Amino acid sequence: MRKNIDEILEFNKVKNIISSFAYSETAKTNIINLNIIKNEKDLNIKLKELSALISLNNINKFPSLNSISNIDKVFIRLKNKASLNIKELLDISSILTLTKDLKKYRESFNFDTEIDYLFESLVLLDKENNDIKSKIENEDKLYDNASPTLYDLSVKKANLKNKINSVANSLISKYDTYLQEPIIANKEGRTCLPFKIEFKNKINGTVLSISNSSLTCFIEPIEITNINNEILNIDNLILEETNKILYEISSEFFEKYNDLYIDYTTLLYFDELYAKSLYAITTNSHEPIISDKKIIDLKNARHPLIDKDKCVPLNINLGINFRELIITGPNTGGKTVSLKTTGLLTLMALSGLFIPADQNSIVGNFKTIYADIGDEQSIEQSLSTFSSHITNISEIINKADENSLCLFDEICTGTDPLEGANLAIAILKYLKNKNISVIATTHYPEIKLFALNTENVTNGAFEFNVETLKPTYRLLIGVPGKSNAFKISEKLGLKKEIIDEAKSLMSDNNIRFEDIISELTEDKITIDREKKEIEKYKKEIEILKQNISKHQKSLNKREENIIKNAREEARNILVSTKALVNDTIKNIKKEDKNLNDIYNDRSKIDKNLSEISESLVEKIKGPHNPLSAKKVYIGMNVKILSMDMEGTIATMPDKDYNLFVNSGSIRINVNLRDLEALSENEIKKIKKPTKKSITSDIKMDKSSNASTKINLIGLNSEDAIMKLDKFLDDAYLAHVPKVRIIHGRGTYALRDAVHKFLKRSTIIKEYVYADAFEGGDGATVVTFN
Repeated sequence: MRKNIDEILEFNKVKNIISSFAYSETAKTNIINLNIIKNEKDLNIKLKELSALISLNNINKFPSLNSISNIDKVFIRLKNKASLNIKELLDISSILTLTKDLKKYRESFNFDTEIDYLFESLVLLDKENNDIKSKIENEDKLYDNASPTLYDLSVKKANLKNKINSVANSLISKYDTYLQEPIIANKEGRTCLPFKIEFKNKINGTVLSISNSSLTCFIEPIEITNINNEILNIDNLILEETNKILYEISSEFFEKYNDLYIDYTTLLYFDELYAKSLYAITTNSHEPIISDKKIIDLKNARHPLIDKDKCVPLNINLGINFRELIITGPNTGGKTVSLKTTGLLTLMALSGLFIPADQNSIVGNFKTIYADIGDEQSIEQSLSTFSSHITNISEIINKADENSLCLFDEICTGTDPLEGANLAIAILKYLKNKNISVIATTHYPEIKLFALNTENVTNGAFEFNVETLKPTYRLLIGVPGKSNAFKISEKLGLKKEIIDEAKSLMSDNNIRFEDIISELTEDKITIDREKKEIEKYKKEIEILKQNISKHQKSLNKREENIIKNAREEARNILVSTKALVNDTIKNIKKEDKNLNDIYNDRSKIDKNLSEISESLVEKIKGPHNPLSAKKVYIGMNVKILSMDMEGTIATMPDKDYNLFVNSGSIRINVNLRDLEALSENEIKKIKKPTKKSITSDIKMDKSSNASTKINLIGLNSEDAIMKLDKFLDDAYLAHVPKVRIIHGRGTYALRDAVHKFLKRSTIIKEYVYADAFEGGDGATVVTFN
């Protein structure tokens, strides 16, 4: 073929732009040589790597790679165990410093990426790099202290320099009238003075050089010859020591050859990858989805070589519902640009590049792309002749298979329209039967009919505004394009009688066909517009749903916090109230308190708990099993939500739905809204109080139910302590002198929690491990005050 696909689709221009973002010649060359990656797995890896680098760069700017030097020749010298020069070692140092920077950069992220293997492959050679930096001052010399020998030689040379300068200055004074200028000169590394040419025979010394003008001769006076010789000798020794040091440094890399090579090649790959990422960011490109099917679905695709302010986004698909797409419409309507955009972006995606199109754009894993595009504006050699087109098409047909994408611009143009149209249809049929993907542009109405009547082939058309005589560059899939020749001619002022005559020459079928095209186009535009509105509404609804969901989650979280805080508050107050109960009972035991005092204390407790219930009931989430005033009965087992306590209803609710609930030794006034009926599994036996005095009520009620032991094995610490707390209260109120708590051994976590609780209790006199026959250290015996 006349030109390769890179030139036809201008992929070469895109690659040149991308390569300009790279620093190393190797990376630039690799980018220029980019081509379709035929292995789908390898292609997806390349795209994921590019995506990973872009993501990292968005979070924290990637280190600059501008210090990468070309050290390809260095590896040849190292392989041959040859010493490196100062510049070569400095180039290596730049590579190693950049390696360390990249390692440090990766450590700033705490998540995995697709390019971690690249960072992990880098080898830190800090010792070797420090040797270079500590011994080489610049590209011209080593540091004087690079070795003790070099230091001594440098000191000697400095002393000789001072000595020779002192002697030379004295000679300047001596030969003042003979000198061209009163300065110290240097020729061929030797100190000398610039004498006037006419006085050269008056000076005892060696002529080193004569100026181009022959007016000045540079003479080394005999007084400084020996010093010059000493300096030259020192210079030779310094050179020997320098070469020795350079070899020592170079030899460190003889053994580190592989590590250095890995660092270098990894940096070159980073350079290539970063150049691609910068281009993607610059062109607002996104990662394409690579499909294992032969489909194309580009969303708002833009040609990267067209000014972004002038480029109209293209939406085009192929292979989803049809294998061939025939694009028709007037000239300058965007047909050729759409063809080249589709081909170029497909080629870019299959070469491992991001494409200037919206996210979720899809490209099938085509193995080859062929094109016959005769755009004279960008192709030097005109392809407008029929023979040129057929030559290209013949080559494409011979090479293409079901893994190919074929692009034809104005297929079979340049010959008799009827013959050209029929030939084009035959070619399109042949390719369709071979299951080859095709996008073609045409003016031929016969091809439009072919697309309308053939399965797996569809029309596409670019909108054209007849009123303004300008294309909109918007592609409509599913409708054929209309030439609009008559309307355009009329707008441009062609006489109506000529236009009417032209219309009369057309057959009724042709006229009807053009009218149908117009109707289809208008319907398609309307459908597309409504579809866009529907998509817009769907997005708005989705956003609204997400906001509602977030708001609901926020409310639920807030409600949970309120409930948690309320219950915590209830528990704290309950602890305080229970302490008051215990103090009251102690007073009953120790003092001969009359009944009225006891009733007063009990009233305080009831009032306290009633206030708790009233203040918390509004904060607590409603009961799962709400109670009805009509279904409530005395003795009913319920749960007080605000206190997370169980009890038995003692009175019927009043007009405000307030009632009393007995929970252990406490009588609590609560509201019906704060109660929940217990299930059968939750019911606990709570005895009804008798009409005896408060003291006998406490004794009889508790003594009849009191137990002398409790088994906590199998419970977590929190549930065990809650159960133990109630058990100890009941036993204490029933005047049980001792009880046994069975907590088991295990990890002793439960035992430690029990002992910690007993230590804080005000009603416990002492607690000790049980006797061996009663459980030993797996149980604790408690004695009450």
